Amino acid sequence: MLEFTGENEMEQSREELWDYFTDTDVLAECAPGCKEMTLQSPHEIDAVMAVGVGSVKPEFDVDVVVTRTEYPERLEMTAVGQAPRNEFETTAEMLLEENDDGTTVSWSATADVSGTIASLGGRALKSVTNRLVGKFFTDMQEKADEGVEAESELEAAPADEDVALGSDEDVALESDD
Repeated sequence: MLEFTGENEMEQSREELWDYFTDTDVLAECAPGCKEMTLQSPHEIDAVMAVGVGSVKPEFDVDVVVTRTEYPERLEMTAVGQAPRNEFETTAEMLLEENDDGTTVSWSATADVSGTIASLGGRALKSVTNRLVGKFFTDMQEKADEGVEAESELEAAPADEDVALGSDEDVALESDD
């Protein structure tokens, strides 16, 4: 299992930023490698993402479920991505905390990766992930600075709905680290 964490300082209030982080059009424009993103319901997103690690650049069909929202401070999601000879399952959380200059966005994610992309090793995956996340936050800050219109579309899946996207037995990390 790979684990990622980070923090980004943004100039806007968390209430202003919430709309950006929960608008699928804005997310699609900011997510590196996003070829398509479709809101299926307020808690389900389908996406097509092309992510390159070294010479491997699979195109994933991604199913995302919003598992928790607490306006304007917490957003949690799970996602499963499938591509030929590659697969991933991830859980991500984002916290928006006010500070003197705007908002601190803290994020964390865990991911199980299998297939060709996993054979490149955890260090390579972490390096690429950190670069992509950095680009995502830079692009998101630009959208917020430009005042691009954004409207919150996401809400948590109902508690009685099964949000399991896969089991731990289905996705295993193959890393030579």
